[in-house]
Amino acid sequence: MGQFQGFDVALVRELAAHLDSVAGSMVPMHRQLTQLLRSAADDMAPQPVSGSPELEPVMGTLALPTGPPLPLPTVSDPTDFPVELSPGSMSSAALSAGPMPASLDPRLHQTAADIRTRCDRLEQIGKATPLSALLDAGAQLDTLVDLNALPPPTADGAEVATWWAGLTPAQRDQYLYLKPDVLQTLKGLPADVLERAVHLAYFKVQPYKTNSNETKGSVKLSLGIFDLGEGFAFRTELMSDGTYRVTMINNAQAGVKIGEEADDVKLTLSGTVKLEIGDTWVFRSKADADRLQDDIHQAFLLRQQEMAPDMNPMGVATAELEKVLDRIGEPQIRMGMLGTEGNFELKAGRFTNGLKLDSTVSTITSTVDPLRPTVTTSYDFKVENTGAFGTAGKFEGVHVTGGVVQVTRDKNNPDPDTNILSVRVIQSVEDKLGAGFEADGKAASASAKAAATHTHVVTLNVPIGNSAPDQAAAREWLAGPQGDAPALASPLGTPAVPAAPPPPDADAFTRMAHERGQVSDIQYAGSTADLKLGGKLKLGGVKFGFEAAAGNKEEHVTGRRYLSAPDPVTGERHFVPIP
Repeated sequence: MGQFQGFDVALVRELAAHLDSVAGSMVPMHRQLTQLLRSAADDMAPQPVSGSPELEPVMGTLALPTGPPLPLPTVSDPTDFPVELSPGSMSSAALSAGPMPASLDPRLHQTAADIRTRCDRLEQIGKATPLSALLDAGAQLDTLVDLNALPPPTADGAEVATWWAGLTPAQRDQYLYLKPDVLQTLKGLPADVLERAVHLAYFKVQPYKTNSNETKGSVKLSLGIFDLGEGFAFRTELMSDGTYRVTMINNAQAGVKIGEEADDVKLTLSGTVKLEIGDTWVFRSKADADRLQDDIHQAFLLRQQEMAPDMNPMGVATAELEKVLDRIGEPQIRMGMLGTEGNFELKAGRFTNGLKLDSTVSTITSTVDPLRPTVTTSYDFKVENTGAFGTAGKFEGVHVTGGVVQVTRDKNNPDPDTNILSVRVIQSVEDKLGAGFEADGKAASASAKAAATHTHVVTLNVPIGNSAPDQAAAREWLAGPQGDAPALASPLGTPAVPAAPPPPDADAFTRMAHERGQVSDIQYAGSTADLKLGGKLKLGGVKFGFEAAAGNKEEHVTGRRYLSAPDPVTGERHFVPIP
């Protein structure tokens, strides 16, 4: 963290708080003065209350309670001081409109807010600056640049050079430390500035979602203790780099469920095997993303027509379907997942406690960069704890801890000993709090839930070089301490944040994580809504059941930061807010 010599941001914030406090006392002071002058005017009529020039701006023209108005000393231009000492002028809004002292209120509040904004910027740039750097706090406090007012990447080099030369040192510091990812794309910057920007930008986070919306649906059939189901999900995500990702998911599952019930206690155990396939398209504009959704819907309808001969005369639907599929094109990301899930649920009276353990392995193929396609193997783990209270109406809280280890390889290089591009560890915690109802009868059941969510996601991405030591370090870490399985236990532990320098005996991968690991810390708020409808019957002692479900989940980013570059002196790394 950069140092501000002889400057304490906390004390400056205290000054802003004092200004707010003083501003809050101005209106009451003005009101008391107004009341005092009115009382004096009542006592002294028809004599002037005061001839003091200091009080003259406060007095204006006073209407006495009885009799004709008594003119008091006024200023040369009454419009400069619109407040009159009349009953209507006793409101805070009227008093703060002028004259002194209450008219200082909005100015003092605005000054306090401006000081806090500038302190926020000081702290941002201080966190993004190496400890060894000395910053001119006075110049930084006096300069508040628009971080979005940078030349575009297409700007002419001479234009960029002129723009940079016209900046003060404080302005350059703010752009360099807070927007290095943009500076590195510009032509015309001095070589040393460009080199520094490239180094700092490397540690800024990889693209992450800023908003998402997912709609899903499923159906499930039950035959005795066996369950079979299939479903779909449609997800749209806005990424931090401005791109849109649209994902279609199809899934299927098969499982077994057993339960025991005695008196007011019911225990249910279930195990499920899941299969999921997903395709993702990446777009540069929302219009293109929306058009894909329309095309997918149209393709579905045309497929239904194609399957019915009487609705496809002369192959019209087939020909139109081919056009739509050509327009949709191939997805840039394909995903296939196989997983298992175990559920434990205990109901005792009005209390329900549930535990879900989820483990999946996925293969993700990406051609987002067509010149360097990749294949990622993802190991996902999730533990979900649920507590609910109520019978027909329920209050429910859910805590979900998730961990992921992803190994990305160069698809063009089939050698597993040399093709590792990156290792990523993702840790997430999601909390849900909501309410709902459920009705469970002999022949039918229904439930509906709505909840607010808060999710915290920490991601560590460690790029792996082509050198033999880098590749060996990654393979050794993935093999785990015993060398017989990937290091899959780590994602569910403490977030992998390599902030402190590793100890001398640290393994090579840990040192790489500290020296080059890219870490993001993103928080989301959102909401979920779920609806289920089911039917059941019993024939010959065998239970049959059917269930249809639909749901929606929305999320938006509420907090974001990344881990800065290692300090060249101390080696320490710290989180920097993303402006």
